[in-house]
Amino acid sequence: MVVYFSFLFHIYQPPTQIAPVIKQITKESYKPIIESIRNHAHAKITLNINGTLVEQLYDYGYNDIIEGIATLASRGQIEFTSSAKFHPLLPLIPQPEIERQIRLNDQTNKNFFGDIYQPRGIFPPEMAISEEVLLSVNKLGYDWIIMSGIANSLPDFPTTFISQHENGLKLLFRDDYISIDCAFDKINNVETFANRLNYLDTSEDYYVILAMDGETFGHHVKHAINNFLIPLFDALPHRNDIKLCTISEIIERFPVGQKQVPRDSSWSTMPYDIANDIPFPLWFDKNNQIHIEQHKFFMYSLTLVHLAHKFRESMSEENKRILDNARNLLDRGIHSCQQWWASKRPWYSPDMIMRGLNEVLMASVNAKRSIPQESPDIQAATELIMKDMLKAHNKIILSL
Repeated sequence: MVVYFSFLFHIYQPPTQIAPVIKQITKESYKPIIESIRNHAHAKITLNINGTLVEQLYDYGYNDIIEGIATLASRGQIEFTSSAKFHPLLPLIPQPEIERQIRLNDQTNKNFFGDIYQPRGIFPPEMAISEEVLLSVNKLGYDWIIMSGIANSLPDFPTTFISQHENGLKLLFRDDYISIDCAFDKINNVETFANRLNYLDTSEDYYVILAMDGETFGHHVKHAINNFLIPLFDALPHRNDIKLCTISEIIERFPVGQKQVPRDSSWSTMPYDIANDIPFPLWFDKNNQIHIEQHKFFMYSLTLVHLAHKFRESMSEENKRILDNARNLLDRGIHSCQQWWASKRPWYSPDMIMRGLNEVLMASVNAKRSIPQESPDIQAATELIMKDMLKAHNKIILSL
């Protein structure tokens, strides 16, 4: 009996992240991870790197990271996933915006990684899924999607077959328990890890998928690369009981089985959240007034940008430039971190909340500016939207 397992590392920084933090994480985490994989020919991971982080690495001169990832992908040691470029929580935005963010991500990563970037699957930010997300991912032609184990709605957890959505999309589920214990340094040596993987009393081969922030290794848990990841990579060629694969290799090895409709959830959703009908607790908790006002704020801004876009063909070149700037600011501004920092569970940062709000507010102002003066009725409509938007903004500011 063999346990086939995959590591999915998700690396991302919000577009509003400050330079010293990116530099610190690159030094502590990104570079050592790439080096540890490069030094072990049998090591491989499935990697999600959001397009906004790729651009940040390029802007700060870390071309060696981008080139290192591309080289490992060309060797088959890194499998890419797709995602949403600026890391919005996909279930909280309209379906056209879901698809836009995924397309932006693929365009950016294809630009930097070239033809080696050919993702078969997708990592939704925070593993947040809903029926609309699954429909969009299937529509865009992906083979599979990864989600939290809590999303599984079958009586048995898929370990010997690949579950499938009714639309044909393959559904992969993270083992939440082992992943969380790795992320929080409760599993920090090879034997403990191997024993946890071998948890089923069976003679049948099965698989386990582990997914966590890549920044766990070296940044959040300082010793995790030298004390766990490298020793694991050293040991794997000499073990017959556990075998490291990419997620797509697991899909190729195991048969497609039962269909299901997974639960709306994220990788931070707990059973009591499901029971209380709060599937995305760190980003939209119906009992969190800041979350409610943030969501209103985003939707007002999105309405303004879409309204302005209807008049794009009649705009001057200068107004088109202003509108394009508004669209870019909104794409950046709806990243999920500002809601996460408002969750108070236990994370809370007024500074991070404000950074996200400012991008969305600038998007709205630019969208309003772009509408031609010859359209007074539309100008009046945008003013009404802005007034309601600013009410939400004031409520957020006064609650910080």
